[in-house]
Amino acid sequence: MTAMKQPGACRITERLIPESQLKAIVEGMVKDTLAQMLGVNVTTQLQRQWHDTEQAYSLLALNTTEQLREMVRSGLLRIGHEVRDVRSPSSQVPRYQFHIEKCELRLSMPPEQRQIKKTKKTA
Repeated sequence: MTAMKQPGACRITERLIPESQLKAIVEGMVKDTLAQMLGVNVTTQLQRQWHDTEQAYSLLALNTTEQLREMVRSGLLRIGHEVRDVRSPSSQVPRYQFHIEKCELRLSMPPEQRQIKKTKKTA
């Protein structure tokens, strides 16, 4: 006697995704639903290229905002290329925004192809 598969039975494969990606997906679904309820144009929001640190780290699938800030400090992500500083003229604290597409492109490069210019610190 041969075993027959039950109709409609499917094999479920467990797939794990990082919490940051899950958070971004859920937030996106909530934003889309609210935008529809409020009649806000969602396509304008989806075309946004520059994101503050708080949104950018999850869009780049990083674990913390500090990882993103460290990439700027180390020179991996460069101000004027993948990063811009939008602080007010009177502020001494930087306020970074990240171009997600450019950041992803930079991070996908093999490490030996990245030219990192470190700034010299004076004592």
